[in-house]
Amino acid sequence: LLNLLNNARDAVMGVAEKWIRIQVRELDDSIQISVTDSGKGLDPDQRSKIFVPFFTTKPVGSGTGLGLSVSKGIIETHGGSLTLNETGPNTSFEIRLPKCLQTPVI
Repeated sequence: LLNLLNNARDAVMGVAEKWIRIQVRELDDSIQISVTDSGKGLDPDQRSKIFVPFFTTKPVGSGTGLGLSVSKGIIETHGGSLTLNETGPNTSFEIRLPKCLQTPVI
């Protein structure tokens, strides 16, 4: 969540209207957290690479390109998902986590 907020902050720095919205929804078996910003969004080429390690949309020296790929891995380890919502007019990432983790059988 911190990584998504940092990315959203960076995205709105260059636009006139600056806002970041966090929404939480309870679903039947999971919790959905959305982080949306007023930035210019991502073009189709960026969308296809956004979770690839070392890919960054930031200027050289400003990002490692590891934040989203590491965040996705951590969330998936906990049985959830991290996705880019491509249907809205702004950039929006969605985290979905199960309400209850099942303990693996060892």
